[in-house]
Amino acid sequence: MKRLVFCDIDGCLGPGKHIGFDLGGLARVRGLIADLAAQGTGFCLCTGRPQPFAEAMSQIVDVQAPFICENGGMVFTPATDRATGIAPLADLTALGELRAALDPEEFIFEVGNEFSLCLSWDGILQQPHSVITARRMEMAQQFAHLGLNWTNSHTSIDVTPNGISKASGVAHVLSLYGLSAADAVAIGDSHNDLSMLAMVAHPMCPANATDEVKALCKTVATTTQTAGVAELLEGLLERD
Repeated sequence: MKRLVFCDIDGCLGPGKHIGFDLGGLARVRGLIADLAAQGTGFCLCTGRPQPFAEAMSQIVDVQAPFICENGGMVFTPATDRATGIAPLADLTALGELRAALDPEEFIFEVGNEFSLCLSWDGILQQPHSVITARRMEMAQQFAHLGLNWTNSHTSIDVTPNGISKASGVAHVLSLYGLSAADAVAIGDSHNDLSMLAMVAHPMCPANATDEVKALCKTVATTTQTAGVAELLEGLLERD
C-alpha cells in the first residue's frame, strides 16, 4: 500500500444524526474506494462515533481495514474482531469523573462509547455550530483541571483523554502499515477533524465544512457530504 485516505463519517459520508443516508452516493463512494485500492491507495474511516456504528459504515462501503472510532480513542480491526484502546486505562479515570459531574437530565451521553464521551442535549440539532462551539469552550474551561481533550462537531461535544484525538488514531493506523503522515490524505468537515487534517500531507473537505476546516484544506469539494467525498476521491484517481 502506498497511501491511506482517512475519512470522517458524519458530515462527510453521511448527513449526521437522524437523517437518512444517500445510499446512491455511498454506492458511488464504494466503487471509488475499490478503484483506489486497485491503485494501491487504502481507505480508513476516522470517526467520533462508537465502534458498532463505524463497523456498519465499513460494511456499507466494503472496507475491512482497521478503522478509528471515538475520536481516536479506539482502533478496531474487523479481520480479527479486536478493539485496541489507544489511551492507557488509567487515563480514563478523568473521563469517569467528568461524567459523574455532569447532570444526566441536561446532557445526553451517546451509547456505546468506552474510551470517550460524546455529549449532546435536547435541541442541539437545531442550534448553529457557533453555539455548540461556544458551549464546548465554556465546558473545557470549567473542567480544565481534569486535563481532557475537548472537540465538537455539528451535533455533539466530544471529550477524550489527554493526548487522544483523531490525529493520534491516524498515527496508530499509519504505523500498522509502515506509512507516515506524508503518505496520508484526510477528509473532514468539523472541529473534531482539525487534528487529523493538520497532520496529513493532503487535507481535504466537502463543501459543507466549517470555515476553519476549509482554511486548513488544500482541496475543497464543490459539493456537500457524500457527493463531496465522491468528488474528492475521483480527484485522487485522476491525479494517479
